[in-house]
Amino acid sequence: MSVKSQLNASRDFILTGMRAAARVQTQNPNATKILRGCLDLIETLERQPAENLMIVDLETTLNVLHQSMTEIDDETSGTSAFVSSIQGAARCLQELRRELAAKK
Repeated sequence: MSVKSQLNASRDFILTGMRAAARVQTQNPNATKILRGCLDLIETLERQPAENLMIVDLETTLNVLHQSMTEIDDETSGTSAFVSSIQGAARCLQELRRELAAKK
């Protein structure tokens, strides 16, 4: 899978989580804010030329995603859709990190 398609897949996972956050009966502004932050990070990676994407950029984003999962899980009830969307995005970025590491 190409760099851009993996980043797009990560973005799509987060967008799914944001849609889920908008549909829940008890709105959680904190979860929406965290998901928006994750989306911003992924979109920042997408704007970079694929050949300039560095493993350290992916590591930083993955660390933030993992912290975000913890924060959402600690602060909200019924978080499975939110956490699942971040986990899906993280899986795509981890695969991308493996591919970039193999090329170097």
